[in-house]
Amino acid sequence: MEELKFIFKGRLDFGNKRSFDNVLNMYEWKITNHYKKDVQFEEEELFDMDQFCLCFPRSFVLRGTKKNFHANHKILEYMAEFALLGQLEMWMIEDRKVIEYHLVEPCGDRAVISQYTKGKKLSVSEGKREEAIVALDNAIQKYENHAQAYERRAFVNTMMKKYHEAIRDYTKSINIYAGSPDPYYGRAVVHKIQENYEDAANDFDTSIKRSIPLQPIHWKSRRRKGECLMEIENFIDAEKELKFFNSRKYTEDNPNFKYRKKSLFNQGICLYEVGKYKEAIDLFDSSLEIEEGKGAPIKEELLYRRGLARHKAGLPDFKSDLKKAAKAGIKEAAAKLEEVS
Repeated sequence: MEELKFIFKGRLDFGNKRSFDNVLNMYEWKITNHYKKDVQFEEEELFDMDQFCLCFPRSFVLRGTKKNFHANHKILEYMAEFALLGQLEMWMIEDRKVIEYHLVEPCGDRAVISQYTKGKKLSVSEGKREEAIVALDNAIQKYENHAQAYERRAFVNTMMKKYHEAIRDYTKSINIYAGSPDPYYGRAVVHKIQENYEDAANDFDTSIKRSIPLQPIHWKSRRRKGECLMEIENFIDAEKELKFFNSRKYTEDNPNFKYRKKSLFNQGICLYEVGKYKEAIDLFDSSLEIEEGKGAPIKEELLYRRGLARHKAGLPDFKSDLKKAAKAGIKEAAAKLEEVS
């Protein structure tokens, strides 16, 4: 049988020693009676005896057959039935392509799970944010170390522009469990809104380190770290981050797909600022080829920037770009045309 690559990441919390000991006993029974030949985990590498959790701190890699992967998935799903919070992600990879993916989360009718699930669902509904806060408050009251509930409550507070409360909750989430990229990413977003660009860049960087390239948040963090570095005029390091982002191919269902145009444009600006004008022109060309993109500049702004780069590179067709931009109302383009005439 062909050997495949498996990657696991995440954590499940069981709450207390008594519950954790029961889970260990059930795990051993399940392995002995059902999965002994197929599950590949060793107990000591899967469970954290001090934290009462099952965890893969960064990413955990195995190799095996599809039968192995599905057995691993089944045992993790079984463990999740007894967890209070957390999530696990698992990928099966063949020839560097993901051929199967699973998200494993706690389920059941326990109040802490149902209240968190309700709050998480309501958190993305604009008209339901007060209800989301109530549900997440309830989850935290049921289990005070609910790192995910603090992270979701912080997200809702961010959407409600309660930035002090958001920073507080993101930090609480990190203090409880520092292994997830989500609270670092969220706190970085708030820092960026408040124009604390160095703090934002640092948190985006930690989000990168806490995630892996298979996760969309890894690339979101790289792009936004690059934007923060641009704000403090660190164009060399900003260009590196944006180059990483732009070198990745995204499927249309990936949340990063819609930011390709903007990111190519920003990388072009960084290259222009460090004097790499021809490379900047190539990036502006690539950005122009993409018809639409979230947060992307209008076409005339792109033409203006390309015109500047063409002028610096000594290319004779720079005026054509500047004229088109000026005609569309870009005042800087009109001023530049007067300057070079």
